[in-house]
Amino acid sequence: MTKGLVIFWIGALAVALGLFAALFPYAAVPAQTLASSRVARPMERMGAIDLGGGYGTVSVVDLVGYYVEHPPVARAGAGGDSGGHHFRGC
Repeated sequence: MTKGLVIFWIGALAVALGLFAALFPYAAVPAQTLASSRVARPMERMGAIDLGGGYGTVSVVDLVGYYVEHPPVARAGAGGDSGGHHFRGC
C-alpha cells in the first residue's frame, strides 16, 4: 500500500467516527424514556390506539379481549415445516 492510501483511509475513518460522535445525542433515547420503558404498565392505564384505515381508536383492553376470543389460526407451513416441503435442486 502506498502512503497516500493509508492516509486517506485513516482520514476517512476519523471523519466517520467524528460524525458518529457528533450525531449520537440526536439518535439516543432520553434517559427518562428509557427508564419508563423498563417498567410494566397495566393495560387499563394505557390509552386508546388509533388503528387507522376506518377502524378508528380502540382501547388496549378491547384489543386484548378480541385477541383472546379470536386467536390467530395457524396455517400449514407458516410457522414450522410440516414435513411435506421439499427443496428442488439441480
